[in-house]
Amino acid sequence: MAALVIPGVGERVGRMYQRVVTFGVSGESPDVNVTSQAVWPVININEANVMVHKLERQVVVAFDTTVITIGDTDDADGYWTDTLFGHTTAGVFDECSGAAYEAGRLYTSSQAINVTIGTADHTTGKAKLRITYSRGADTDLAPATSS
Repeated sequence: MAALVIPGVGERVGRMYQRVVTFGVSGESPDVNVTSQAVWPVININEANVMVHKLERQVVVAFDTTVITIGDTDDADGYWTDTLFGHTTAGVFDECSGAAYEAGRLYTSSQAINVTIGTADHTTGKAKLRITYSRGADTDLAPATSS
């Protein structure tokens, strides 16, 4: 499999959806294989006005020494800075806090949410990202106003 594409076909405007995508090394069978130092798109937002309400992470298999951040092209660690990600310990789902996008983010154009592997190749590790989002978030504060 590859990066998760949201919103999915047939998803309605104004409803909240949750989807999960995994990333990690190939031996752990992730959706997105991130074994080397690079920027890896894990969630592709394929239309304008998608509100990401929450992004949660769960480390399933601890990563060996590496630097991991999660964000987008505007802010590479907007969701998870390396010190907040906690990639060396497996655990339960938790939300980002203390990062730029902890209150969510409205995407007014198509974009990708990326995992950045900032140090040399690694051989172990797998994590899940659970995204809560809705489509059709209006950016006009007075949409019914006539001109």
